[in-house]
Amino acid sequence: MIEYAPRVLLNEKQAGPVVGLKPCTLGKRRQLGLPPKFLKIGRKVLYDQKDLEAFLDRCISRSTVQPKVIIEDTE
Repeated sequence: MIEYAPRVLLNEKQAGPVVGLKPCTLGKRRQLGLPPKFLKIGRKVLYDQKDLEAFLDRCISRSTVQPKVIIEDTE
């Protein structure tokens, strides 16, 4: 039998505080095709918690010279 790890899916209001963005900013980023990744099931927009964590990991900077904004998703 194959066992699947359950996904933790968050709506916009729940995902916003995780990444430090307002729900409207997440919506704007979706329209522009910018990360973080999201799932669209019918009218529902959901974010996988692992995708949000990966997004935050890619935002880590080691210098103030590095850009702060992720322009495109490399995946």
